[in-house]
This record gives sequence, structure tokens and C-alpha cells, in this order.
Amino acid sequence: MTPAQFKKFLLRDRYCPHCGIEAPYLVPHHRKNRGMGGSKGSANDPSNILSVCAELNGLMESDSKVADQARLYGWKLYQYEDPEVVPIYDSITGFAYRLTNDYKRISV
Repeated sequence: MTPAQFKKFLLRDRYCPHCGIEAPYLVPHHRKNRGMGGSKGSANDPSNILSVCAELNGLMESDSKVADQARLYGWKLYQYEDPEVVPIYDSITGFAYRLTNDYKRISV
């Protein structure tokens, strides 16, 4: 991912949906990892990337309880789930939205 691409994610996401922290403390998180069925090309699709804080990113990968909660919120996906379809729950606002591949959010 290039810095220009990540800037688009930051403009779309603006803050971590878990804790509310803003840039520059956000990192890109692949909702569905390549190792979980995402193809090399689709792994970096905008609908598959969510900007989150580094702490949440690490916990989703290392703590199964956090990973389970993240799946309930759409922050992390199973291999059979479509990132354009599964909504994200924003615990800061209490609203849900879908991510599109043109760097937009659509309320659900």
C-alpha cells in the first residue's frame, strides 16, 4: 500500500471505530487477510481495509477473544465473508456502515 492510498483510508475512516483515536496513530488493518482467502489483488481493496489504532490491530491478531468481538463488529472477517457486504459497527457513534471499493462509507 502506498502512502497516497493510505491517505485515502485515513480521509474515509478519520478515527479508530474502537477507541476513537485519530491519525497519525492509525494503521491499516486487513479485515480479511490473504491467508484467510483474500486474493493478492483483493486484499488491498478499500472495502477490505479499515484504519484502526495499532493496539486494536495487534490484539485482533493475537487475542482470540478480541478477534471474536472484532468479527461481531465487522472489523475482522472470515474467509467466506464479503468485505463489501459485511457492515462495520462504529462503537464511537453507535452506527453501522458498509465500506465501498471507491473509498466511501454507506450507512446501513
